[in-house]
Amino acid sequence: MHRPRHLWCLLLIPVLVAVVLSAAGCGGSEHELMIKKFFMASAAGDTATLGNIATVSFDPNRDGRAQSVSVVSETPEQTRVLKLKDLDKAYKDAQTAEGDFSKKMKEYQDKNLEAINRVLKAEGARAKLGGKDAAVEATWTKWRDDAKAYNTKVSEARTALNAERRVADLSLPDRDATTFEATEGTKEVTVTANVRTPDNKTADKTFVLTLQRVVLKDDAGKTIEGKWMITGIKEAGK
Repeated sequence: MHRPRHLWCLLLIPVLVAVVLSAAGCGGSEHELMIKKFFMASAAGDTATLGNIATVSFDPNRDGRAQSVSVVSETPEQTRVLKLKDLDKAYKDAQTAEGDFSKKMKEYQDKNLEAINRVLKAEGARAKLGGKDAAVEATWTKWRDDAKAYNTKVSEARTALNAERRVADLSLPDRDATTFEATEGTKEVTVTANVRTPDNKTADKTFVLTLQRVVLKDDAGKTIEGKWMITGIKEAGK
């Protein structure tokens, strides 16, 4: 008996729905495509692609080439609030303090330039000074020591800020994260892969990848989600 075409369509709909639901249930990690791209780009030496998705690589000359990469599991996202605003303020305050000190140091140098030149010449010759030059030497030494201390404070503040904003700058390269409330998310994804080592041997291995991103929130409460980046990789059990 001939069945109208539309009846066949109706019969197929439940099957298609079942297939879609099955695929959704077995789809694996949302990061699987990025992780496979990471291993492919590493094997090909594609630094442009790697720079967009990772801060690490899987060096084919050292680690080998990974194939048949499959996600096994991933941990829940762990978050921490970034102290970007506080660290940015500390860095700017240190810069301002150093700038103010440098102006005062320059004023003293200009007023005592001839004596300072004699001090520097004597230091180069390892000669001992006396009288007013000895007083200038002691004062100028103090100025130089203080200048180093101010410079160190600026350097330490800059290092702390850069360390705190590292993932933010990668995850949201077009945003200045220091102007937002920022939260850093971290998760670990375990994958298996067949690895061909540099000596042309193959072995099945398990790796743990660290993934990180940053989510920003503006003063109005609007959130901006950054992209996930692969920031670490290690062989499981090592």
